[in-house]
Amino acid sequence: MGRYILVHDIGTTGDKAVVFDVDRYDIVASTVVEYPTYYPYPLWAEQKPDDWWSAFVESTKRLLKIVDPRDVEAISFSGQMMACLPVDRKGNALRNAIIWMDQRSVNEVEFIRTIFTDYEFYNATGNRLSPTYPIAKILWLKRNEPNIYNTTYLFLQPKDYIIAKLTETFQTDFSDASLTAMLNISKRTWALDILSEVGIDTDKLPVIKPSTTVVGEMNSDIAHSLGFPHRPSIVIGCGDGVCTAVGAAATDVYDSYIYLGASAWLSIISNNPLLDKSMRLFNMVYIDPALYTPVGTMQTAGMALRWFRDNVFLLEKSISNILDISPYELIDREAEKSSAGANGLIFLPYLMGERAPWWSSYARGVLLGLTLSHSRSDIARAVLEGIALNLGLIMMGFLENDIDVKEPVALVGGGAKSRLWPRIFSGVYNKKIAVLRYREEVAALGAGITAAYAVKIYGSLREAKNVNKPLQIYSPIANEVAIYRRLLDIFKRSYLALDEVFKEIDSLYRSKSSQI
Repeated sequence: MGRYILVHDIGTTGDKAVVFDVDRYDIVASTVVEYPTYYPYPLWAEQKPDDWWSAFVESTKRLLKIVDPRDVEAISFSGQMMACLPVDRKGNALRNAIIWMDQRSVNEVEFIRTIFTDYEFYNATGNRLSPTYPIAKILWLKRNEPNIYNTTYLFLQPKDYIIAKLTETFQTDFSDASLTAMLNISKRTWALDILSEVGIDTDKLPVIKPSTTVVGEMNSDIAHSLGFPHRPSIVIGCGDGVCTAVGAAATDVYDSYIYLGASAWLSIISNNPLLDKSMRLFNMVYIDPALYTPVGTMQTAGMALRWFRDNVFLLEKSISNILDISPYELIDREAEKSSAGANGLIFLPYLMGERAPWWSSYARGVLLGLTLSHSRSDIARAVLEGIALNLGLIMMGFLENDIDVKEPVALVGGGAKSRLWPRIFSGVYNKKIAVLRYREEVAALGAGITAAYAVKIYGSLREAKNVNKPLQIYSPIANEVAIYRRLLDIFKRSYLALDEVFKEIDSLYRSKSSQI
């Protein structure tokens, strides 16, 4: 017997579902059901809501074969953010969902710029003007698919669509609302002035509720079909970015963490939105809607390391299964043969443009300072250091806004499994780095903790600090701190010196492509 929370993380690649034991602080079962993303045209990215639902059903049935359904106290959600899904009054999807990575709404962004300056928009919403955000995607629908727009009852996020099917209720939470770029970030209400000016009907936006809201019980027919003898409580949960904060045990003001996955970010908990004059950082509303979680995110972290694995460590990748060892562990071992600073080699990890701190689609990857004396070990270390140095520049964005990054800084995500990377981060940040017990399951874990608090099993979100404790703490090493302090300045100046070159390379590439 146990007390369980069933968590569904409706992510970009699939539904990552886990069973969280609230008493043992343990994930006792997990499964993943994948679904495809469709790319009908360049820069478009869509998913079928029916695929989300099928994945939810399949993953739930799998997990209920492992645990007793009677012990499931509640179901909670995390999910990809910044989608655009129009539904009718019955909750039926009117078209495929336009997901976060879709960039089709460039013209709509330019239209908004004719009404608001970039900083006016950022100051109001806490987010930059970008085709990534739902405000631009909804405008695209209104302009290009007016029948869909006019028929739409509400625009929902992925987790909210599943909850609507389970409970026949419609809502979103503050975290997801804050990354639509339609929320007044300071007032935490829909930005009626912006919506009126750009022409989006506010009655097509759902009511906003705290992430800890129990929205109801599961529909009895659905509960029976899934194998539940009762109707579990449904907790709204939050977007994956905010769930990750709770899973990383960032629950108090100025708690900080680094997420190191395919992309990476640094985030803290704050009493107020952080409105950076350079617009390097963006803001989400926390699970406690009186708090915020400002974020600085970079585009390619783990993806840059994967590129290095696939193009430089080909042999190790091919034999890793035979050796029963991860190719990333082999990269770690190779990088450890070098030293802090990679013997003067610098890697700019901009393999897909960059978000913070530069927000440039022109940025490119660079290996700077290469000589005949450099080895593969130096290159491996430079790749790890380059990613950490860019996150060091992101930390400077917090410091320059008089926000200290509290230590120890928690390190989560797949990259936290590295033995060397935490030490590098400790040197770059000159702060203690805490590698936590749970690293890759943090978004689902955060949703589970949120639900346990919502149904009053936990008395506080601070219980997260007992759930996900540090496994190891890395302290700064003085001589490495000195090296990285100098390198950080060189790293920054290297990008600035190459900024115009990147634009010329992009222009040359586009010109060549147009001739093919």
